[in-house]
Amino acid sequence: MPKFMFVVPPFFGHISPTLSVGASLISRGHQVVWVGIKELGAEHIPAGGKFIVPHEELAEHQADIQRILKMQDEGPKLSGVETLKLALEETYLPFCRYIMKGLSRVADEFQPDVIISDCITFAGAICAYNKGIPCVTTTPVPPDVTGDTMQSPKIFEWQKNLILGLQREFGVYTDDYVIHSRDMNIVFTSKEFAASKDTSEHMQYVGPVKGRPNNTPFDWDRLAAVTTPKVFVSLGTLLVDIRKDFFQKLIEAFADQPLTIVAATDPAIFDKWPDNFIVQGYVPQSTLMPHMDAVICHGGFNTVNDAFLNGLPMLITPIAYDHFHTASLIENAGCGVKLRYKRLRVSDLKTAMWDVLENEKYRIAARHIQDTFIKAGGNEKATELLETFAQKTYEQTTTLS
Repeated sequence: MPKFMFVVPPFFGHISPTLSVGASLISRGHQVVWVGIKELGAEHIPAGGKFIVPHEELAEHQADIQRILKMQDEGPKLSGVETLKLALEETYLPFCRYIMKGLSRVADEFQPDVIISDCITFAGAICAYNKGIPCVTTTPVPPDVTGDTMQSPKIFEWQKNLILGLQREFGVYTDDYVIHSRDMNIVFTSKEFAASKDTSEHMQYVGPVKGRPNNTPFDWDRLAAVTTPKVFVSLGTLLVDIRKDFFQKLIEAFADQPLTIVAATDPAIFDKWPDNFIVQGYVPQSTLMPHMDAVICHGGFNTVNDAFLNGLPMLITPIAYDHFHTASLIENAGCGVKLRYKRLRVSDLKTAMWDVLENEKYRIAARHIQDTFIKAGGNEKATELLETFAQKTYEQTTTLS
């Protein structure tokens, strides 16, 4: 049976879909490991899988890794170009350099038949290229998240020089990008929602995937007693610094409203929450969604996917990074309302939320996207693609030898 090695960044939104696919591969008898730059809680790792952090090789970089992770909270303060610089030059490239040595060792020890490298974890694809191991890219967000930013010739040239320079550091001298697989790129959304015009055969849109472990306790009795519309709220796992300000606005907007807010955030940011707020630091999000009527989020794609899989309309408050692109896709698809975080007013929150809850057009549009997600195939399709890819590359290698 083929052995699969996922290479992931220290961002849970990118790791999450790989855990679901990995669980499916393990259930079908494959050996699966994950390699990352930061430990992941054992409760998230599928039974039979292993999450490996090459601590020995990463030891000298720990201070820089922590500094870079903290920098991610700077996103809301930056312009589009500054955000791109933070992401590419100050985050993805350094992480690639830090993990490469340890990743190479793990690859030699595990001997994977396929390396599955996240789209921002360049080390996985470069390692695969140098070792002659077949490689697949996973993309948890719609492609083209940089939007019009990359249309600038100067910015495009800057990015190109950075990528090719990184590749040369590790002995890759082609002028082609090898940081993303040209054999297969599995994208965890539908082509229709992504509004993609790319006809490349290697781009495979499988929709969201489910199945990663999440046995987080929750007060289901309290939720069952609720008679008002229920709205799930999440800011994902980053952007810690803005949480208090964001949820203060939500409290002012909805504390006296006939709805219930289910918030995934640290309850300790306030001494007291309104009675119609159910607040928990970590929640069983995918299990909660079928009980919700709408979602408020910043555009993090795991939350967006969970919402659409349940046909839920959204109020989107994009804050930084790829949030703006995702919010525009949601708005263009007619599935919700977009409010800019930096201009967020309590009165606008109220008006937009009740519009989303009461105007059936948003729910109808969300259910249409739900249909496209289901038709894309999800876990079954992603697993089938990886198994076929592994078998095909094995046969090609055997023929050549």
